[in-house]
Amino acid sequence: MLTYLDVKLNHPRGRDHVDRVRELWAKEMPDLDTTPIAVIARLGRTHAYVDAALHALFAEHGLTRQGWDVLASLRRIGPPYRLAPTELNQALMRTSGAITHTLHRLEYAGLIERVPHEDDGRSLLVTLTPQGEALLAQVGPLHMANERRMLDPLTTDEQATLAALLRKLLLAFENDQAAHRTRR
Repeated sequence: MLTYLDVKLNHPRGRDHVDRVRELWAKEMPDLDTTPIAVIARLGRTHAYVDAALHALFAEHGLTRQGWDVLASLRRIGPPYRLAPTELNQALMRTSGAITHTLHRLEYAGLIERVPHEDDGRSLLVTLTPQGEALLAQVGPLHMANERRMLDPLTTDEQATLAALLRKLLLAFENDQAAHRTRR
């Protein structure tokens, strides 16, 4: 009987963990179609590696991934670099509780501030501070270099193909999500 450890220790170059998992399934349940695992499991495992590399870079600069996402969202909309917390929730696909926690940390670090909304004195806007802008200017190029390094195993054409395929898949998920919301 082939064990996971046998597969792990005796794999030739070019075969990854997902290939070995599928081989084990093929031996145990030959009629089970594991084709989806070839994509979904690789997306999951790749996500874990990418997240670890992103978290490591951001941690070097006192940030979390969530903190970076908030700062980058504020910066990329242009001056005056302000959004309502609900706009951040929607843009970042995070819960209001997660955003609130992240905003507290960023505000404590002096990277954002909450200012009264000009049109509605009952609500606040999240604004990027000069210190936040400076940190983005420093970390942004390092972040892009880190992402480029992660994509180095792929040629430029392969990166474009992968981006197009992932866009197609993401649009299907987003359209399905939007349709689900309108049915409620």
